[in-house]
Amino acid sequence: AVDSGHRRWWPLALAASVLIAVGAAGLTWNMNRGWDSVEEYVMDHYRHDGSRVMAMAGADKADDVQSILSELNVQAIPALAGIIDVIKYCPTPDGKGAHMILNTETGPVTVIYMPETQVTDRETLAFDDVRALLVALPRGSAAIIGADQKLVSSLYGFIQQSIVPLAGKS
Repeated sequence: AVDSGHRRWWPLALAASVLIAVGAAGLTWNMNRGWDSVEEYVMDHYRHDGSRVMAMAGADKADDVQSILSELNVQAIPALAGIIDVIKYCPTPDGKGAHMILNTETGPVTVIYMPETQVTDRETLAFDDVRALLVALPRGSAAIIGADQKLVSSLYGFIQQSIVPLAGKS
């Protein structure tokens, strides 16, 4: 009789273990994968998440920009906050960051903010059909990613001046 009770729970236990395994597999990418370089991270992250997050753009303007960025000890100046269409947390080589889609006059651009990651300022990457430009910031760094190299380059100064540490944080 005791054994039949165990058999009744077995399908639930199996389902729970499968759910845990699937969840763990999904979280594997979302944790630091030990990328060998920032460049490898930017390419991997964009390939994994770039088109999916870009598809979210245009629905509604993000209204949680400052709350998400404040958890990362930075804020966006109003000019940047006003053009962020989508923002979500994302993994970075050194912890949690933010993945943003900017709605510029000439089209959408991706910006990945990496609060604890240092980069070679102005380093450029080309992969798939996009260009990426790395930006050293007062706190952390960012990668600007888009198909239009001129647009990506033109946003360098704007991004460098627009993601600023919260007062008292550095």
